[in-house]
Amino acid sequence: MLSILISTFNERINNLEKVIKFQHPFVQYLIVHQNHSNSNIPKILNRKDITIIESQTKGLSKSRNIALLNCKTEYALIADDDIEYITEGLEKVIKIIQNESPDFATFKIKTYEGQPEYKDYPKEKKCIDENYEGWLSSIEILLNIDKIKTKRIKFDQRFGLGTLLKKGEENILIYDLLTNGLKGIYYPIYIVKHPFESSGKKATSERLHYFLKGCITQRTKTKTKDLFVNFSTFRKFKNMLFFHLGKLYINVIK
Repeated sequence: MLSILISTFNERINNLEKVIKFQHPFVQYLIVHQNHSNSNIPKILNRKDITIIESQTKGLSKSRNIALLNCKTEYALIADDDIEYITEGLEKVIKIIQNESPDFATFKIKTYEGQPEYKDYPKEKKCIDENYEGWLSSIEILLNIDKIKTKRIKFDQRFGLGTLLKKGEENILIYDLLTNGLKGIYYPIYIVKHPFESSGKKATSERLHYFLKGCITQRTKTKTKDLFVNFSTFRKFKNMLFFHLGKLYINVIK
């Protein structure tokens, strides 16, 4: 069985019609509703294949961890409340689960007509290893829930929307999966639609960019190079300062 784990917030629970459109005997939906405005549950969600968890928590990574903890199926896709699944793509995901049983996998996001490609995806199927580099979105990721529960892997709640560190949680999750011995595969298959613009692509200030770089570098024990080339002396000093403050911050904030 496959669960689709949806995180939503307040009144946005009323906008899930496209997200839950796909119905299949193999698929269930688990919605975590961070409800701080006493929003009512719409009737459209009153289906046997849908479970809703109400929560007073804040932060997207916290929401996703609640979903992971309460997921009862072997596999799960991470979902947002502004996406639309592609029927053919999900049918292929189900076949991959049945035939290949990956520890985890990533797929492709398709943009709407007239918009650029979401990002430059590899054209061939490939293994994801410790040398993997790239910016990921949660909605690309398939997880073997049984294995991540055994390894006690979850999203780092210091990262992601609703926190000071507004992104980076997906790449940290992949790092944790790999360093715990799980094997991942990228499939060049579109599974979900999303507008080209997204919260993860929003520009941040330069100082927050390097602060976040420092946090992620320290968290994942990775090496960096050429971060501060072609900067003036003052700009280099400023960015190095925020980078090292980020490394210090992530050691202090647990």
